[in-house]
Amino acid sequence: MISAYKLLCCPLCKSAVTEELKCLICGEKYTLIGGVYVLINPKLSGKEYKWNESILSQEREKLHQQYRSFINEETRKAQKVWQGDMKEYIDTFHGYVIDIATGLGEMFENLLKSKATFLPIAMDVDPNVLVWTKKKMEEKYSKEFIAVASDAKHLAFKNNVLDYATSMAGFNNIPDTALALKELYRTLKYGGKLIAMHSFVEEDSNSAKLARQYNLERAFIEKYLISDLTEAGFKDVKTNIVASAIWAENPMDLLPVAGDTQYFAIIEAEK
Repeated sequence: MISAYKLLCCPLCKSAVTEELKCLICGEKYTLIGGVYVLINPKLSGKEYKWNESILSQEREKLHQQYRSFINEETRKAQKVWQGDMKEYIDTFHGYVIDIATGLGEMFENLLKSKATFLPIAMDVDPNVLVWTKKKMEEKYSKEFIAVASDAKHLAFKNNVLDYATSMAGFNNIPDTALALKELYRTLKYGGKLIAMHSFVEEDSNSAKLARQYNLERAFIEKYLISDLTEAGFKDVKTNIVASAIWAENPMDLLPVAGDTQYFAIIEAEK
């Protein structure tokens, strides 16, 4: 297994950690579970994510398939275009590439399929999900990778160590998106890039109103996300909308709201 400790830091004080994942300054101790580096500090994140071995059951795969069954044909076609455009970017990646909010690994799988030479880093706030995804990906692909459980708003990575950051709608699920963007900017190398799949809704839509209730509005509205990226320090910010579709009713997903148009975009921004 590739060692990641040289990239990692304590999310609480941003100091280096030992190979045993103990902070050299504040003494906080983190852990390694199922090959996943777990560096989440409940003092920052407000929640303690406890290991639950039952997460590795087949039930999670069934839930993923069930979720996909609610997606209508129009959205499937739009997402296919979205995925195809993103692949062209992935094949240019090099160095250390972090996937923000990996979840069940749809974007991460694209990284592992690429023949480009880079080290993928799976990152999610929930170690249970990440252990499951890591196991699934190791069964399918031979490309080496690192998995780190970390809060996107308190990343457990040192300053200026990552070459690329990507995600598949991950920022749409992170409240206080601006905080996550500032943390990402800190961890990218100078000249490093964020190139991610992202989705937007119209500012006056029911989806935007609902997103506002959950403090997700700035991620779902294009102009706000551009503003927050710029405020974080990113330059050459671009949002390229490559497809759109009317979202169908999906009881397993809070947003978007059924009947609203979802716009699928590729975000580019450089440190």
